Amino acid sequence: MKFKDLGSYLIIPAQADQPELYLYELKRLEWIFIVVRWVWVPIVFLMAWLHHPDQTELMMALGGVLGFFNIIACLLNIRINTPDTQRVLGIAMLVIDTLLAWGVILVFVRDFYTAAYAGFVYIILEAAVRFGIIGSLSMALVFILGLLGAFLYREAAFEVRFSTSGYAFWTALMTIVSVAVGMIVHEGRRQRRQSEIYLKENTLLTERHRIARDLHDTVLKTLQGLSLEARALGNKMPSAKETARYVEEVCSRTSREIREVIFDLRSESVEEGAGSQLSRMLSDWSKTTGINGDFNLSGADIALPPQTVHQLRNIVSEALTNIQRHASASHIQINMYISHETLHIEISDNGRGIGRNADDLHSFVAEGKLGIAGMKERAELLGGSFSVSSDPAGTAVKFSLPVEKESNK
Repeated sequence: MKFKDLGSYLIIPAQADQPELYLYELKRLEWIFIVVRWVWVPIVFLMAWLHHPDQTELMMALGGVLGFFNIIACLLNIRINTPDTQRVLGIAMLVIDTLLAWGVILVFVRDFYTAAYAGFVYIILEAAVRFGIIGSLSMALVFILGLLGAFLYREAAFEVRFSTSGYAFWTALMTIVSVAVGMIVHEGRRQRRQSEIYLKENTLLTERHRIARDLHDTVLKTLQGLSLEARALGNKMPSAKETARYVEEVCSRTSREIREVIFDLRSESVEEGAGSQLSRMLSDWSKTTGINGDFNLSGADIALPPQTVHQLRNIVSEALTNIQRHASASHIQINMYISHETLHIEISDNGRGIGRNADDLHSFVAEGKLGIAGMKERAELLGGSFSVSSDPAGTAVKFSLPVEKESNK
């Protein structure tokens, strides 16, 4: 393992979508602390032998207690099978480590060797890794209050004058250490979560692009070939011309729908505004049909949920298809604006109009012309409204959809 990867190896997310993976991370972390505790024991003995030979028995007792609880931690770490229980074990061992660290400090309370505080630096690190910056700051507060008590006890028991400068030094040092360690752990967790999110999004995006590519290279080309075959058949056999034209029309409609699906699959950002998507959609349509089109967005753009965007694009696509087939228009205009948490869209053209009552949807359905009825159903499905107005100067399709206020960009 590279040194730069050590942080991400030690730092686990505060939460995880997969409980089994989260449990594995917690167990791995606990094994690291168990190994560190076994390193503590010889260090404690060495400190006792070098500085306080008369306290060797007490230090051996502390080492024995540490070893006993570490064995218990080993056994429990093997048997525990739920993340919540594993976290309880972590809290319990942190409390035990804290008490033993204070035991070491109190053994050296008379002389206050600097090495005695090394244990509490480890406690702050352990609390930070387990519980983030809140854990490290909590342990720093425990140390500051406990150290004050230790200084006062030393002054009363050993007649050693209370050192304000010494207390201030260790208070400042432990505070800085706790904040620094806590921030490092917090940043490590944030970067790891971002990396995991990026990996998931990148995997999803790659798969979406693969599906879009397969649709384009297989289904779409097959439909295009079938459309050409139907046209050729109609030219060769006048008796089958109507059937061939119907097949060609169905293939063309299906091809457009598949292109919409491919476009949605290739969209790299779900945060792209609806206005940007409709503007690009109109631009592509104008290039294909040769009909001039203008898009006007009043106010800020808005990001909509994927399902809403899908229905919105279907409504606009159907309106554009009707204009191309029936309106004989030379120009269309799409206006979009948001008012009172409602998205309003108007699609108007300068064509010849529908030539009948545009709101009489039953007549369109009776004739098998389901486009306008389908647009109305899609709008109402999203909780919106839909209307059509027409005269010899052109047709206007208007619909509105409710949107959440916080979605505004």
